[in-house]
Amino acid sequence: MTDNRLSSKTVIWLIALYIVVMSIYDSVWGDSLALGFRLIPTACILAFLIYMMKKDDCFRLIGFMPMNGLPYRKLLYLLPMIAVATANLWGGAVMRFPVVQTIFYVLSMFCIGFSEEILFRGYLLRLLIRRSVKTAILVSSLTFGLGHLINLISGSDLFSTGLQVIYALSIGLMLSVFVVKTGNIVPCCLFHGLFNALAAFCNERAITDTSQIVTCAGISVISLGYAWYIWKKLPEVQPRQEDPA
Repeated sequence: MTDNRLSSKTVIWLIALYIVVMSIYDSVWGDSLALGFRLIPTACILAFLIYMMKKDDCFRLIGFMPMNGLPYRKLLYLLPMIAVATANLWGGAVMRFPVVQTIFYVLSMFCIGFSEEILFRGYLLRLLIRRSVKTAILVSSLTFGLGHLINLISGSDLFSTGLQVIYALSIGLMLSVFVVKTGNIVPCCLFHGLFNALAAFCNERAITDTSQIVTCAGISVISLGYAWYIWKKLPEVQPRQEDPA
């Protein structure tokens, strides 16, 4: 297929649909004891995105390819990405929810991780990269990072949300550079899902304003440093004009 099938209209309405559905769900049920049942809307969204990619035959264009072709040595064996993924455990680990709810929560977080990577590092990045690689990286990262401001609607405080926007921008930049330089989105999906899922074991008692600032700084430094390293170390993967079925 050609990447002309990724129309700007399609990308915009897919991202808008995702934001609307998740913001409505979190506003109504985000603080309930049934938080784990977020799996229902997130699984539906991911299933719909998979259907869209199947319909347009664009799995490879989006970046879903075998991971065995990655230059692991040059990518430092993904260790910086793994370090950032464990950020929710830097203050210790506890079991926040009952077992069944924890399973639902973890699965829903992986659905969110995969869905957001498909939208921002898949559809949006691939759409923008036609014009400029640097613009594509910056816009997809900014859109992803600033999109976390929607958490204010569901009751998050301004301080925590502001820090989340900062480190989300850094993570978005790292993941965008990774996809541009490797052409593979799978590690980004797994990273994003794991980063979100480990929040189920975050030690909330250890969270203070200072610890949040330190965590934000640590995530940002590692993410931006890794993005710079990958940008300098690897040649850019040339966009495909046509992918096999």
